[in-house]
Amino acid sequence: MNRGGKIPVRGWSILWIAWLAFMVANLTNFAFGVILPDMRSDIGFDLQTAGYLSAIAWIGKGLLTIPITCLISKGKPKIVLLSIFVLLGIGMFLQGFATNTFMLFVGRLLVMGVTAGIVSVLVVFKIQWIPTEKMGAVNGIEMFTGPAGQLLGTAAFPMFLAMMAGWREVMVAMGVFAFLLAFVWMFVAKECNQPWQSTHYEKVPILQPLKEALAYKNTWLLALAWPATSLTWIAIYTFWATYAVENIGLSTAEAGMILGFIPIGSAIACLVSPVIAQTLGYDKPLIVASGVVLPFSYYGLMLSDNITVLSLVSFVTGYAAYNFVPLALTTLYKTGMSPRAVSMGTGFIFSLSGLGGAVGGALTGWLGSLYGLKTALSLTCFAPILFALFALFLTETGWKAGEKNKSLEQNLCQ
Repeated sequence: MNRGGKIPVRGWSILWIAWLAFMVANLTNFAFGVILPDMRSDIGFDLQTAGYLSAIAWIGKGLLTIPITCLISKGKPKIVLLSIFVLLGIGMFLQGFATNTFMLFVGRLLVMGVTAGIVSVLVVFKIQWIPTEKMGAVNGIEMFTGPAGQLLGTAAFPMFLAMMAGWREVMVAMGVFAFLLAFVWMFVAKECNQPWQSTHYEKVPILQPLKEALAYKNTWLLALAWPATSLTWIAIYTFWATYAVENIGLSTAEAGMILGFIPIGSAIACLVSPVIAQTLGYDKPLIVASGVVLPFSYYGLMLSDNITVLSLVSFVTGYAAYNFVPLALTTLYKTGMSPRAVSMGTGFIFSLSGLGGAVGGALTGWLGSLYGLKTALSLTCFAPILFALFALFLTETGWKAGEKNKSLEQNLCQ
């Protein structure tokens, strides 16, 4: 780990290449709703197929994250991330040049399937280049790129379409950008060559990092808790606008504007929550707080038809939905696990989170067909309570808890 207290220029360069790729992948995924009418008109498929195209992205994230992260057990993380950037570009190109729905399915599967792998594999570089005391803030910036991509996908993508000939050209342009990132990565990325760092990346049994990660309580608690939040998040993001238009009389533009406050709140939370946690000296209370606030804020979206009130509730929801994310991920860095184990633990959490998102969309659609969207969304709003319950059992990793532990150890030795 970097012990100099500063993050070198090369360290920042490595981070930003990966973060830009992560942002572009999220932009593409959340722009799907914006380009869907043109895509359906161009290629020709029904709404049911559109629903499957939405779900495949989250299924891919759930199924591919762990296998991708396992690759660092057998090879260099630089090569693994290079391969991810190339696959990201291929996924964009497949969608841009699609002549049938099969190409769209494979393209979306590749783009979102490898996205979580970016964050998971990047863990190895972060541990090498970033001082421990700066990890929370860096994780906050990293998670900021996710909602930033979501916001660009919903708010800015129409501007991209207006500047270019159509959705295909935008997809191809982003594919070119992904390939450009891969090219730059080859020359910029390197492992930390400091005296305390081993430059030889030894191969280990492929499941050893996962076994090490699961030996720590926080890993599997977060992996079990996280899907409860992603379930509701995807349900609201996918179906709330339809509910608002059909049930409370909002226009599509008004519903989209209200939902746009979710990624705004999320982006702010990613930057602010690490600062609050560092000031308090504790991480766990803020993590649990998200699980307490989210059921009420999600359900609040079902209780009003006032645009101002709904926009405020949407912002609070977005803030609470990401308030815990950089803190929860940072707890894995404070366990003493090896870099590979932290990477695998992160991938394991994201994998189950992705499956939770897939379940959220499918479950809400099924319940909505039986009981109506209002009932379906209202029921899924309370899933984050499970997150709060699991989070109560997390081991506190804030700096004040560390000082208390050191004090106790000193007293025992006396």
